Amino acid sequence: MTRIASLIAGVLLTAGLAVRLMDMTIPVPKYRKGDYTDFLFYGQTPLAIYGSVLLGVAAYWIRANRTGQPPFAVGVFKAGIYGVLAVSIAFFGGIGLYSLAKYGSFAKAMGNLWGALVMLWWILGALLSAGIALLFYGLRSPASPTGAGPGQGPQSPPPTAT
Repeated sequence: MTRIASLIAGVLLTAGLAVRLMDMTIPVPKYRKGDYTDFLFYGQTPLAIYGSVLLGVAAYWIRANRTGQPPFAVGVFKAGIYGVLAVSIAFFGGIGLYSLAKYGSFAKAMGNLWGALVMLWWILGALLSAGIALLFYGLRSPASPTGAGPGQGPQSPPPTAT
């Protein structure tokens, strides 16, 4: 039952975020131009949020496979957060360096709303990371019972002399 609830919550967080971004970024019909530019900002926003979270999760997945450790849902969540932090810092740092080189001011090209955009990116990235972690938890196979069958565990019988 817990896995079903986590699957439902994960789907709602990941798909609901895309629907909510559609509401926030696509202009109302009164202000639309009638071409692809109406949906351009909607295409860029999920690419930034989903892409940064999935980049962090992919890095975690690769590291877990190389070390031979099983990936955990908490690790997936943290990796998504770290991906959002890394990509957003690189993005706004790059814009700042470009602005510093071109205009002589770090914030000239970003404007005065970059702080709010960073916070929105981090919050939405955290929600998406939580949704992906819940999906990962719900889709993982259950652990095998301990002591099932012969082996070297604490439930195995003592070795016999032959």
